[in-house]
Amino acid sequence: MNIRRGMLRLEQNGLWTALVRVNGRTYSRSTGTCVRADAEASLRRLVVIADCACKQTLESAALLRAWPRYEASAVAERLAQRSRQVKYRAWLHFSVWIHEVHPEVSEPRDVTHAIAEEYHAFFQGGHAPITCALRIAFLREIFRVVLASYGCEAKNPWDGIRAKSGPVCVRRELTLDEVSRLLAAADDCGWEWRMLFSLAIYTGMRLGDCCRLGWESVDLASSVIQIVPHKTRRYFAGHPVVIPLHPELAALLGETRPENRIGFVMGTIARDFVSRRWAVSRNLEDIFRKSNIKMNVRIEGRERLAPLATFHSLRHTFVSIAVNAGVPLATVQSVVGHSSTAMTRHYYHPSMEALRQAVNAIPAIGRKGSAPQVVSPRPVCDRSTLCGRLRELEKARKLGLVSEEEFSALRRSILSNV
Repeated sequence: MNIRRGMLRLEQNGLWTALVRVNGRTYSRSTGTCVRADAEASLRRLVVIADCACKQTLESAALLRAWPRYEASAVAERLAQRSRQVKYRAWLHFSVWIHEVHPEVSEPRDVTHAIAEEYHAFFQGGHAPITCALRIAFLREIFRVVLASYGCEAKNPWDGIRAKSGPVCVRRELTLDEVSRLLAAADDCGWEWRMLFSLAIYTGMRLGDCCRLGWESVDLASSVIQIVPHKTRRYFAGHPVVIPLHPELAALLGETRPENRIGFVMGTIARDFVSRRWAVSRNLEDIFRKSNIKMNVRIEGRERLAPLATFHSLRHTFVSIAVNAGVPLATVQSVVGHSSTAMTRHYYHPSMEALRQAVNAIPAIGRKGSAPQVVSPRPVCDRSTLCGRLRELEKARKLGLVSEEEFSALRRSILSNV
């Protein structure tokens, strides 16, 4: 439940509609205006009305009184403000649900494993598996801290509960043609938007790091960008990431006069990202729409649209292009700032050409009439290369490029060279 969440939707008649989500339901009301500023004022009034309608329910939710115990803990002190807010919304949603479904529960120690399972069954309807898994993890941690603060030895009701699997929509990488269309559409919106998309394409940086990039992080003389990613600076002691500048990106950055290279590289976008992030999101959606790229897809049984292609897809695109071009995974990991190659591998989407090369690298084996088999000397075992070839072969099998019999034979051939 997001009681304070509201958004605007532009209708075909040019008027704005205000939408507010309350107690799991979305309410809409026409603002009667085509001016966005007036529509935003109407939306704020509607949110206030919704808050007043829910005030009595929130004040009577008994479990909310336990939240200060979590906020005062050492666990909460290590969290960023945004992370603390996300966990509070999870606790708020669970507290109001308990008040409405199990009003007899007055303290966290009264919540049983059966109640936790009931809430999980309620919450997973309409949410993605990863969202359910995060909700379980948040509540498990909050209950662990709160129960310890009471000094009771009650068992954590969330222990043993796992999110059920379901249809997964993986954010895809973009094709080179789609990237070209994005750059053309961004160029029509101005130099800053062209720069924003170029940074993502040629560096693989996240949206926040692109928007907040400062000239102090850009060294045109050495042709590098050195930043501390905003997402990981809290957990990796400010470990910097050094990214060589692509010639196209260096030329675009060089268009700014030296005397103007002060502050943010994209001043307007940086200020909007800090104070009006919705404005940046709206412009990004417009650019994707002008490029004829479908951003979301609807999955049956879910309330929200699942993201299919977003600005973050450019990070997937950067990793995929680099790895398919033969750049070692560890090198790509260093550029994008991942903590492990396992995370970088999650961003890698092999192209069909790369899969075919992996399959064609295996010689013909023991078939009558085939070309004589060339026996090569037994190579030194390289476990990373071996695992990579096995993964590519598995992907080829899933795509139907090889049959089950061919898969088994090729796998035995790869393993026999170890």
